[in-house]
Amino acid sequence: MSFDSLAYLLFLPAVALVHAILPHRFRWVWLLLASMVFYASWNAPLTLLLLLVIGTTYGAGLLLDRVKTVSLRRAALAGALLVCLGLLLYFKYASFLMRTFGGLLRLFGTRCDWTLWDILLPIGISFYTFQALSYVFDVYHGKIAAERHPGYYALYISFFPQLVAGPIERADALLPQMKTERRVTQDDIQAGLLMLLSGYFRKIVLADFCGVIVDRIYALPDPDGGAALVATVLFGVQIYCDFAGYSEIARGSARLLGVRLMQNFDRPYLSPDIRAFWRRWHISLSKWLADYVYVPLGGSQKGLWRQLLATLLVFFLSGLWHGANETFVVWGLFHGVLLCAYLLLRRAGLRDPKTRAGKALGISITYALVTLGWVFFRAQTLPHAFDLLVRIFSPWNPSLARAQLAIGIPELIRLLLSLAACPLLLQLGAEQSQRQRDLTYVFLVLVIALAWWVRLDSGTVSAFIYFQF
Repeated sequence: MSFDSLAYLLFLPAVALVHAILPHRFRWVWLLLASMVFYASWNAPLTLLLLLVIGTTYGAGLLLDRVKTVSLRRAALAGALLVCLGLLLYFKYASFLMRTFGGLLRLFGTRCDWTLWDILLPIGISFYTFQALSYVFDVYHGKIAAERHPGYYALYISFFPQLVAGPIERADALLPQMKTERRVTQDDIQAGLLMLLSGYFRKIVLADFCGVIVDRIYALPDPDGGAALVATVLFGVQIYCDFAGYSEIARGSARLLGVRLMQNFDRPYLSPDIRAFWRRWHISLSKWLADYVYVPLGGSQKGLWRQLLATLLVFFLSGLWHGANETFVVWGLFHGVLLCAYLLLRRAGLRDPKTRAGKALGISITYALVTLGWVFFRAQTLPHAFDLLVRIFSPWNPSLARAQLAIGIPELIRLLLSLAACPLLLQLGAEQSQRQRDLTYVFLVLVIALAWWVRLDSGTVSAFIYFQF
């Protein structure tokens, strides 16, 4: 069941209510059962893959904690890597690897008659395998002790609010919360409801509306450059509101259970440079890649060229993690090149701007570059992406662009009002009277309910974008 389904709106309160009634010693059982039901609602047989990852990494953790022989510890680590990365490679990248290898063979004149098969991608596999691997890596390096209780460990991996699209939590942050007796306070409930409101507003009111326009323009065989640019800007709004909205709903759901998940986004489009952007966008994945790829490769400790190489590799993997398509790889490398250029400019003496105008210029340049990169992320193929870029930087036909966008006055008013209402989400957490807060709550609930009704009536319901990763 998706977060934006009516089923989930019944599921979450029921889980929270029973969780509040149960004694602490039974809560993990209830949450684990709820998490398995939640995941099985997508595809019950694929729950076996989740259980395989849980069992393998739990066993590897115990071995790493008990065995001191270097060779056995490496074997336990290799076993966990083989299972987790093996599942990822097969279910997510098998077709991509066959297609790429077949293309290379044809490049050298070798006939390739392989038939590619469609493999069902298990939802959330990129997230829960990375979370399980972070646990194994931390146990291997002695940062944490292995969890001996199989139930608590299974709950750590499968906790339903963050199971299918993150944030990718670390064991030292989430496991203690599972094991410690929790009392859900009024502050937890209020904060959880605020996060749910924020998440649903971003997803249903903004992301889904922008997605309709983006899908229409990106599906055109001959879009005008102006329409393509507007669609790309709106895709930047869509993907941020979609994924940040999911993360807020996940955090709000967990908070109603007394659990605090990490913040996954921190106003990334206000970043003054590309490095700051990646410290604010999909924070849990950025930290994962930094801790388990960038730092082991030497990071910034082994010279400039090693740092640049490690940066490019990290962003290559980031692009590949997002999807088995050349477009994602190019998108990742595009950001890797941008960050390498930033590092070189810093080495040459570039300093953070001190004036307000300088900061605004930095934010504008960063936003423009990030938006340009979204073309590769959204396009179906590389030729499609390059064609859109050529059109964007070619002369536009304003009348054709307006006709292709097909945004009428009602749609434009809805978009502008939705964007204008975004600051209300920030005001909910600010100091204000109870009456003001209640009025804001009521207004946002009515706006979300209206948008929900409109999209159900028009049949424009769309899945969260990051479900495909």
